[in-house]
Formats: sequence, structure tokens, C-alpha cells
Amino acid sequence: MPSLSQCIERNRTHSEHSYVLLAKLTLPDGEEIRLARNPHSLLYPSSKGVQQYVEQAADVLSLTNSDAEYVEASVTGDFTGEILFQYFYFGLWRTVETFVEPASTTFAAYHDTPYRLLVSRLDAGRPFCVLSEQGGLWQAMDFLPGDIEESDTYETRGLSLTIGNGGGAMQPYLEQLDAWRKVHGNEFVQIDLLVVNTGLLDDPEPVGEWHFIDDGISLPAPMNKCEIKLGIDDVGTAPIPARTINRDFCHWRTREQCPYYALCNHTLAMCRADYHRSDYIGAFPTVEQGGVYG
Repeated sequence: MPSLSQCIERNRTHSEHSYVLLAKLTLPDGEEIRLARNPHSLLYPSSKGVQQYVEQAADVLSLTNSDAEYVEASVTGDFTGEILFQYFYFGLWRTVETFVEPASTTFAAYHDTPYRLLVSRLDAGRPFCVLSEQGGLWQAMDFLPGDIEESDTYETRGLSLTIGNGGGAMQPYLEQLDAWRKVHGNEFVQIDLLVVNTGLLDDPEPVGEWHFIDDGISLPAPMNKCEIKLGIDDVGTAPIPARTINRDFCHWRTREQCPYYALCNHTLAMCRADYHRSDYIGAFPTVEQGGVYG
């Protein structure tokens, strides 16, 4: 992640461009789900392919795959017409798929082979097209991290990620994950959240980057959204707060901190009435509700 000075410089030179939140979910079998919280799909980093709006018949996006295993194509936005996804083979352009509505596809690619998106017909609309080598396409999707939730004991905090399931977009991935876990065990899904500046899509280093694992994935009724509880990957090295100070709950946990920690219920009332140590309690009455973490 860039330093503070780098962020300040980027804001100074690219403040007119918007910031986009990206999410990458890596399933235990290695498949990646890359999502962009944006009206249309994105290419990031931009060195992996081409992207642009198309406005008329014969508009074309093209790239030559070097050695990527897959080529990815996406068309987003309302339109009426036909956009062809093609590759050049033995002197002819061969059609892989015809887009007549917003959609994305992945095609096992040949090395050193040209690929293109060709507007065959466009009667209405201005769709946004992306043609990318493997790993560059981030599909437009409605998702958002939830608010931080605290438990009743003030000891744990939770963060969730909600992903829209319109048209059942996420359901096949959840079924794939469930099938994998039945055979291989409950392996985690790796979840990366990134923030990128749309004026710096050629820079492979995002403005912000955070890494999690799933602590539970569900598709609750009426199945219009996928809920993911986010957890941290390695509690041994994660920057967890050394202690927490609450208004009315003592967090002393060792004899050195308080000789009565194993006998007390950690409330100010018991500390004052039974042990007369309220001056040393591991809480503080002027702390804001929810506690201070440090």
C-alpha cells in the first residue's frame, strides 16, 4: 500500500477522478471472483488489456494474447444490438460468443493469438466493453462492506461484506465452494478489498488494500444477496489492539494487573464492594460508549 506522501501526491494530481472499491474472492480451488463496485466493469491494471465505450457498428477492441491461460470479455450498460467476441485462427475470425445484453465470459486462450470485441450491430445505447488477459477484468457488481459490529462483551468486533445476487450471480460460486468443502474440508475463502483511482488504472499498486478470510458465507432468504463475515488470516501476526478500555467493564487478565482478576465479574460494583480497588479498575468512566482500542 502506498505511503501517506504518495497518497497526498496522487490526490493532488488525480483529484478529478473517482475512486472505486474492488473485491477479490479467491476460492479454495484457486478460482478468482473479481468485483468492481462501479456502474460498469473495469480493467485493472490497464496493462492487461483494453477498455472503452463503443458507439457504432464496426467499433472494435483488440489484443494479442501472449501466454495467459484465459482471455476475459465483458459488456456492460443498456444497449440493443450485437457485439461479437472473436479470435483469429488460420486466417479467419471465429466467434466465441455474441453479446446481446450485459454479460461477461472467460475463454481458454491460445498463445500468441489475436482476440477482439467487434460491434456487429448497435441500434441503441453506448455499452462499455472490456477485453482482458487473465486476471484483469473486474465485473460490475453491487457490493458493500457493512458497519463494524461489536459483541455484547465488548471483546470482539465483526465486519461483513454484502454482495448482490441479482440473477443468481453468486449462487453457482457458493455451490462450487460447498462441493469443494465436502471433499477437502472447510478451507477458507481469501478476500481482498482494494481501492483504486480511475485515473491511475495503469498503476498496479492500489491506493488502499486490506486482506481477510471468510468467517462464514450464507445466502439468506429471499436470496437476493450474499452475506460474508470477514475475519483475519493470522491472529499471531495481525495488528490486534494490545488492550481495550471500556466505560464499565474491566479487562485485567493477569495476576500482575490485578490479584483478584480470576474471582471478580469485572464490574465496577463488585470491584468497589468486595475488593476496594476501584481506583485500579481496568475501565474508565469517561470513555466513549464502545470502548477505546489501542
